[in-house]
Amino acid sequence: MISKGLTSVMVLSLLVFSSFISCTTAAPVFNSGSGGGFFPSGMTGGDDGWSHGSLFSAPNWLLAQIDQNLMSTVLDYGYTPIPTEVPKSFEDHVAEGFAALDGGNYRAAYNAFKKAIELKPSSSDAWYGTGLSLESQKRYLSALDAYSNAISHAKGPGSSWASYAGKGRILYHLNRFNEAKVALETAIVQYGKAGVSHPDELEEINRLLSLITGQNIRENAVPPSAYLPPSAFNG
Repeated sequence: MISKGLTSVMVLSLLVFSSFISCTTAAPVFNSGSGGGFFPSGMTGGDDGWSHGSLFSAPNWLLAQIDQNLMSTVLDYGYTPIPTEVPKSFEDHVAEGFAALDGGNYRAAYNAFKKAIELKPSSSDAWYGTGLSLESQKRYLSALDAYSNAISHAKGPGSSWASYAGKGRILYHLNRFNEAKVALETAIVQYGKAGVSHPDELEEINRLLSLITGQNIRENAVPPSAYLPPSAFNG
C-alpha cells in the first residue's frame, strides 16, 4: 500500500519533470475530471485507467490518492498549510494556571485562570487559583473578590476551606482583623470536615489567628466588607 505522502511525492516528481521538459512556469491546478477525480489542469481521465494531458500521463489510481487540498496548496502557492490549532479546554487552562503558580509566574497564572473562568464561570478551582495569583501580586482587593467567588461556588468543605483561609489572609493584610478572624475560624472548621491533611497550611491559619488575638481587637470594630457574600458568615 503506497502512503499518501509517498504518492504526493511521486506526483510532484512527475509534475517537476514535465514542467522541466515544457519549460513552463505556470503552476498546475486541480480540476474535476470526467471520472469524478481531481487532475492537474490540462489532463483528462481516460477509460484505459490513465489520465492524459499535454504535459504527461499518469495512472488514475495514483492521482486518486492525492490529497487535493495539500497538493493544490503546494502547487499553487508553494507551501504546506499549517494545521489549525485546537483551542485549549477549561482543564488545560486550569492546569496551566497552577503550573505557572508553581513556577512563580503569577501574571501568566492569572491570565490562564481568567481564560478558564470565561469557559466555566462557576468553577471554584479557577476562582481559587485566581485568588492565589492576585494575592501573590499583592492585589489584595481583587484577590478578596476572587476568594469570595471561590467560596460561593464551592461544592463542599473540600473545595472551600482553602478559599476561606485565603480570604482570611487577605483580610489580615487589609487590617480588617475581625473579618479575618471569622474567615480563618471558618477555614479551620471546613478543614476538619474535609478530612484533608495539609499541616503547613493549618499552622499558618493558626498563626494568623494568634496574631489577631494578640491585637486585642474590639468586636465589630470593622464594618462587614462589601466584597464578602452573606454565606461567608454562616460557617
